[in-house]
Amino acid sequence: MKRTLIHCAVWTIAFVYFGTVTAAEKIDVSKVITKSDAQAVLGVPVNNAQGGNKKAADGSYDSEWSYYAVKGDKALVLDLFSPGGNAPPRLTQTMFSALPVGGGKVTKVDGIGDKAIFYHDKSGLEMMNILKGKVLLTIGIHGMPAKTALEQEKSIAKKLLAKL
Repeated sequence: MKRTLIHCAVWTIAFVYFGTVTAAEKIDVSKVITKSDAQAVLGVPVNNAQGGNKKAADGSYDSEWSYYAVKGDKALVLDLFSPGGNAPPRLTQTMFSALPVGGGKVTKVDGIGDKAIFYHDKSGLEMMNILKGKVLLTIGIHGMPAKTALEQEKSIAKKLLAKL
């Protein structure tokens, strides 16, 4: 009887722990960073979020959303990727180490996630990539000076990472 209770307790703890981690890694970024948040960040009215949440057959999850200014070229781009159980080991760590694509000047950002970098992307976005555990978070802002974008992206990252 005692052995059965211990076995049951271990499985219950494991189920709650892994269920919580999975749920936390599958947040909808457009529900955390809302249209009003995007307007505050960019300083202009924005259209409704465009994008979606996708779950792959291997269990990988990708919440990719963008907010574009009603007028002008300002934009806020968000992507949260969490690998599934069948993904190669250290997938997001490998993806993070390959950034930025095509090279470029990278600035390390301390105090955000496990690792974070900031750089100017060749598409014109000021980009921040954050690795926290197995999750890779990407934030991009277009139409804003780099210093301002960096501070805004730090704020956004903290808000999103608090949900993990």
